Amino acid sequence: MVISINNFSPCLMNSPNEIVRPFNDQLGKKRGMSVGVTKHGEILLEHHLGFADVESQRVAESTTRYPIGSLSKSFVAATVAQLVHEGRLKWDEPVTTYLPELSSIAGPMPADELTLIDLLSHQTGLPGLDAIWLGADNEINIPKEFTLAMCKHLPGLYPPRSKWLYNNWMYALAGEIIERVTNVSWGEALESRVLRPVGLSQSSVIESEIPAGSTALPYAVLDDKTQWRIGDVRLTDGKLMSPAGGVRSTLHDLLSWGGLLVSILQGEESPLYQLDTILSGHSFINKSASFDELYGLGFAKVTLPVQFGKTGFNPGLVKSMPLIGSKSNCSLVFYHNGALPGYNHCIMLLPSEQVAIVVLTNSISQGDIADWVAQTLLQAVLNPNTTIDLLPVAQGAAKNWREGYQKIAETLEKEQIPNTPRPSGKELIGTYVHSTNAFSFKVFEEGDLLKFSINEKTSQTHTLTHYHNDIFSFLPSAEERMKRGLFHYGTHAWLLDFKRNEEGEVENLTWVIDDKIPDGEVFTKVKI
Repeated sequence: MVISINNFSPCLMNSPNEIVRPFNDQLGKKRGMSVGVTKHGEILLEHHLGFADVESQRVAESTTRYPIGSLSKSFVAATVAQLVHEGRLKWDEPVTTYLPELSSIAGPMPADELTLIDLLSHQTGLPGLDAIWLGADNEINIPKEFTLAMCKHLPGLYPPRSKWLYNNWMYALAGEIIERVTNVSWGEALESRVLRPVGLSQSSVIESEIPAGSTALPYAVLDDKTQWRIGDVRLTDGKLMSPAGGVRSTLHDLLSWGGLLVSILQGEESPLYQLDTILSGHSFINKSASFDELYGLGFAKVTLPVQFGKTGFNPGLVKSMPLIGSKSNCSLVFYHNGALPGYNHCIMLLPSEQVAIVVLTNSISQGDIADWVAQTLLQAVLNPNTTIDLLPVAQGAAKNWREGYQKIAETLEKEQIPNTPRPSGKELIGTYVHSTNAFSFKVFEEGDLLKFSINEKTSQTHTLTHYHNDIFSFLPSAEERMKRGLFHYGTHAWLLDFKRNEEGEVENLTWVIDDKIPDGEVFTKVKI
């Protein structure tokens, strides 16, 4: 269905507040939101609300840079694509071709079976274990030099290429491969092979390239809609996981990026190569008789009507995502969500109309607001007269978000065994080290309290309370959980289980970071 600009530009250009502001109210009004829509490279909508820095009242504007989280993944894929064009990489070669030491590192990951396509399309069958690397206040718990060891350690939940399973570690591994074949950092490779050739001058992952004071600061929205300033994102070049989510960009640059991609799909020339591979469907997010949802390399690829948000967290907050579009549209859409503690974003591309939609926010706000706004804008583009009102759905998701802590607390209380004896703190004190040496717990007493720190960082200190038997909980209050940006911890990730040997001495502890891996991660106590 062809829609002229005049058909829908009044809805977008004359009354953007009608679309955006109700959702921005859910943000708590003060946090920033930058929203844009282009068609054939022409800006139909550019709208900025709220503050990039609430305390100083610095408004969000066209030059505001946002850490874009997983929207970075398409840039990683594009960098790999240029290296394939140069002959330095091959899509279908085992990753051990470029990182041969992966074969010798002990661990269950089937590195010899996995290719770059597998890594970038999330079909390795390996779990993400995000709670192990992303700590409180946006701090990265693990140094970059442990990337290979941690990736090799990941247990296979499914055979390769049998199931779509989102995994940030695989993009970190792709970054290592980029650095190995170019002999420069992945951020430098991105600059020279993608950002400069296409003129994205306001995007970078290199800290020195990001102007001071240009970044929107991160906020969490508490239950009463007040904001809390959380720790700065540190995913810059040279840090663990920067390929998975470290690029910082502006609304203008991301609209240009989206516009470039949709123009290429219409056969226009580009300074980039191999983008057909990036935008091809390589794995099934979901498949059914009625519609398939595919994943390319850094983009989900779907045909309307469809349920969006599968690369974000809204589906976990509602019973069922709304079905957007109709069979009369039958349009192909590429999209991706991006999230970090303090940020939510969404990009959508509609090639048939040469349309790009970008929504950027600097808060985590009781649901993925960027996702709801992007879906609403897409509906306005498709047909402004027949749309689903997503505000009630977003409000329901917000209610479930607010109830999330209570559900965790109730589940743990229900599973707790009452009146078991508490082991003495002296039995537990010590340092417990992960098999990769990338991560350690230091358990210590401070006055009457038992505490632990991660990798001996004061900022990553938590208080332990007895749960039952030799298991302790570090679940904080609901408000503290939000303020420290720890909402990515699942129910059982709040428990540490101290294990004893046959002599009754505490020998290690187990941390169930992911409920899909009930045996958890094992940390061995260091003998003095």
